[in-house]
Amino acid sequence: MVEENMDFKTLEEKIDELNHINPNASNAGRERYMRLYHLIYDALLEMESKEVISIFPKEKSLGYLEELLINDGPEFSYTFVFWKRFRFWKKYKIGVCVRGLPICRPLSTDD
Repeated sequence: MVEENMDFKTLEEKIDELNHINPNASNAGRERYMRLYHLIYDALLEMESKEVISIFPKEKSLGYLEELLINDGPEFSYTFVFWKRFRFWKKYKIGVCVRGLPICRPLSTDD
């Protein structure tokens, strides 16, 4: 369920909302987290196809994350860094984690 033509500002708001959900607090919290993560992921796939965002590493597309979850399950982890094209100073990371929840958050100096 992709929000039609989500712009990058709205995407950033959704990422912020995602990172304020405690998925471990309840099943409802976890379900809300996963629904929002998939909304963000779908919007990013669309933005990638329209070249609204740049990603790193460039060897793979964002679709690789879903491939990992479907084919390899939770035994793999992989992250991409992405940013709005020509706005490289504010970056985010999205990924799937070994035995954990997928993530999407602003890139920090610790990353």
